[in-house]
Amino acid sequence: MLLHGLAGHEGEADDARSRRARASACDSIETTNTSRSNVVQSVLTLLGAVLGGTLVLLGDSIRRKVERRKEEVNRLAEVSVRLSSMYNRLCGQIIDAFIAGVEVSDLTVADPLRYEVTTQFFMTPGSEQLRSQASRLMDAYYRLRNSYGQDSAWVAARDEYGSAVREFEAAVRVILHRNRI
Repeated sequence: MLLHGLAGHEGEADDARSRRARASACDSIETTNTSRSNVVQSVLTLLGAVLGGTLVLLGDSIRRKVERRKEEVNRLAEVSVRLSSMYNRLCGQIIDAFIAGVEVSDLTVADPLRYEVTTQFFMTPGSEQLRSQASRLMDAYYRLRNSYGQDSAWVAARDEYGSAVREFEAAVRVILHRNRI
């Protein structure tokens, strides 16, 4: 019985060791799982930061592109208004002179500023889309001036001037509504 009792204690000792080994293995597995969980969480955090940063950069790039387009449209609109105003004023002076009965020889000399305004217009990015309408507006001024005092040519030149102004303004409005060149 004594042997049997010792054998029983040995069995209990083996069971205790076995339980400790299992507990140690479980602790080791939990530690490994916790380490893996921490690594996965760190990787996900890093990926989130990289993705978030990329989205911020992409959004900033899009915002700058939209602002640049808006600035280009505004710049083209400003120079288009100056061009239209300049040629409207010049044509208006000729029409007013005609109504007042001023002789051809007494017409005022055209404003040399028109060359500067025309150059600014054609040098502005995007003006190539308005080139034909702007050229038609400028040609209408010269036809109006050259046909001064010639009844049939004058009426046709005045009508051409009116349609050239409306055509140019409509083309500028299309660009403004589209909000890009």
